[in-house]
Amino acid sequence: MVNLICCQVDFSDDDEEENVFKAKPIDYMNNVNIVNDPYMQKNKPSNAIHVNTLNSPSLPNQNLPNTNQLVGSEKTMEQFLDRLLHESVYDRRIRPFYTDSKSSKPVDVEMNMHINTISGISEVNMEYTVDCYFRQEWFDPRLTYSNSSWKHVEDITLHYDLVNKVWTPDAFFRNSKDAKSHKITVPNRLIRIFPEGRVLFSQRLTLRLECPMKLQKFPLDNQTCTINIGSFGYTLKDIKFEWKKNVDGSPSVTISNKLEMPDFILTTHNSSVCQRKTSTGAYACLEVKIELQRDLSSYVNEVYIPSSFVVSLSFISFFIDHKSAAARAPLGATSVLTITTMLGGSYACLEVHFYLKRSFGYYLVQVYIPSILTCLIAFVSFWVDHKAVPARISVGLLTVLTVTTQSSGIRSQLPKVSYIKAIDVWMSACLVFVFAALLEYAVVNVIARKQELKRLVRQSERNKRKAQMTPKLPSYSPTNEKVLVIGNRLAHMNSYNKSDIDNHNSHEALESLLQPNRSGSIKKNPQSNHSLHVDSVVSISGVSQQSVPPASTPQAPPLPPRDDAQMVDFVSSFLFPISFIIFNIIYWMVYLNMQVDNN
Repeated sequence: MVNLICCQVDFSDDDEEENVFKAKPIDYMNNVNIVNDPYMQKNKPSNAIHVNTLNSPSLPNQNLPNTNQLVGSEKTMEQFLDRLLHESVYDRRIRPFYTDSKSSKPVDVEMNMHINTISGISEVNMEYTVDCYFRQEWFDPRLTYSNSSWKHVEDITLHYDLVNKVWTPDAFFRNSKDAKSHKITVPNRLIRIFPEGRVLFSQRLTLRLECPMKLQKFPLDNQTCTINIGSFGYTLKDIKFEWKKNVDGSPSVTISNKLEMPDFILTTHNSSVCQRKTSTGAYACLEVKIELQRDLSSYVNEVYIPSSFVVSLSFISFFIDHKSAAARAPLGATSVLTITTMLGGSYACLEVHFYLKRSFGYYLVQVYIPSILTCLIAFVSFWVDHKAVPARISVGLLTVLTVTTQSSGIRSQLPKVSYIKAIDVWMSACLVFVFAALLEYAVVNVIARKQELKRLVRQSERNKRKAQMTPKLPSYSPTNEKVLVIGNRLAHMNSYNKSDIDNHNSHEALESLLQPNRSGSIKKNPQSNHSLHVDSVVSISGVSQQSVPPASTPQAPPLPPRDDAQMVDFVSSFLFPISFIIFNIIYWMVYLNMQVDNN
C-alpha cells in the first residue's frame, strides 16, 4: 500500500480575506512530517497525481470552502477531491448535461477497445470468448478543475473504488452469454479525470459472446462474429455512443499482433454505429464485426488425408482375386467402419518467463515405440508368401488402422493449430509407410496373377502342339484292314519317323508291324507281299509326312520362369526398412536441433 500524503489545513481569520490555505504537510500513514522524509521528497510526483482517499481522515464539511473558493487556492488533493466529489456538489445519480428543461442534451460517450485474445470458438454452442480492454470517455462539466489551483496537473488517476462515486455510462454487451471483470491482484479498473472535465473509464473484461454460424461449407467456411455494445437504460435522448476517433488515425478497435487462434485466421475487422429500437425506446449501440477464416490445415491432416487413405484401401480390394473372399470382405467392412467412426499512457511492468522442457519419456513409450513396431510388422509381411492373401491383407490393413487410431488419439489431446507439429510429421510418415506396404502387396498380387495367366496360356499352347504332333488314325474300312492295323501300330510308335520309313529299313518296320496279324486275316502271298509292302509304305509315308514329327535330340530340362512377384517382395523387404531408418535419422536430427522462437 502506498503511503498517502495529505495536508492538514488550518483556517485563520487573516487568511479568509485572501482565500489562501496554510498547509502543513504530514504523513497520515506513519504520522511523519514529509519535510523530514527524504524518500518522499525525492519521489514526489511532478505532473500527475494518483490519489487514494479511502484511508485518509475525513474533513469536516463546515471547514471546507465553497467550490467557488477553490479558484486560485492552494490545498491538498484529498481536500480537493472531497469537495469535488462531495454529495452536496456532485450527484452520481444524475447524468451530465441533465436539466429539467427540454433543452438538455445527451451525453456523447466515445469508446474504443483493444482485444487481447479470441478463443473458445465453438461450433456446437455457437459462441466464442474475448479478452479485451474496454474504454469509455465522456465529458462531465461537474468534474472540471481547470480554474482551480490544480489546473497544472494533466490528469488525476483515482483509486479504483472511487468509480462508485462517479457517474458512468450503463453500457452492456447485447450478445454476451457470460462476462466477468478481472479482480487479480486488484480490480482491473481505471478512472481518470482531466482538467476540462473529460473522464476516462477503462476496465479489463472477459466476455463469452454468441456467434451464429453458417456451416454449409464447413470446413471451407468463413464466419463473422460480432461484439454488440448498447445502453441498457438510457435512450438516445440521454446518451449517444460513438467510436473514438484517434488523432493518429488508428482504428477504434485494435487487436493484438500476437493473436493466434487454433482453428481460425483473423482476416479483418470493422466497427460501426447502430441503433436499436425496442418496446421501451430507441437505444444507441456500437458493433464490431470480426471476420474469421477457418484454417484448413488441421482438417487436411486430421480428416482429408486419413479418409483418403481409407478410401484408397477400399479401392485396393479391386486388385485382389475375387475368389479371396476372406480378404476382400474384411477389407471392405473395415473401410466402412473407419469412415463412419472417423491506450494513452505508459505503465510500469514486470514480466517473468518460465522456460519449460517437456518430459519426453511418456511420448517415447506411448507413441514412438508402438508406431515403430507397427511399421516393422508391416515390413514383416514382405516375407510372407504372396499367395497367402488373407494373411497379407490382414497384416497390412491392421497396421494402417493402428497407426490411424494412434494418430487420432494424439491429435485429440492437442489444440487445432495451423502449423505442423513434430508429432504430425512422425505419425503421417508412419501412415505413409504402412499404407505403402499394403499398396505393395496389391502390386505383387497383380503381378502374380498376370504371371499365372501367362503360364496357363503357355500350357495351353503346349497342349495344342502335342495334339498336333499325335498321328491321326485312319478310319476303319473292311477293304483296308492292313492300313487299319498299321495305323493302330503307328499310334504306339514314338521312335519311327519319316526318315526311318524312307530309308532301307522300311520293310523291316513293316514286317514288325504286321507280325501279329500274319497268322490271322492277312495271308502270305509272295506275289502280293510286294504290293502289301508298297501300299503299306505309301500309307505309312502319308501318315508320317502329315503327323509324325521329326526325331529330336535329347535336351536339358527348361529353367522355371522367373517369379517377378517374389522379386518385388524381396526388393521391398530391404527397401522399406532402409527408407524408414533414413527417415528416422533425418527426423531426429532436425527436431532435436530445431530452435523455436517463443516471442
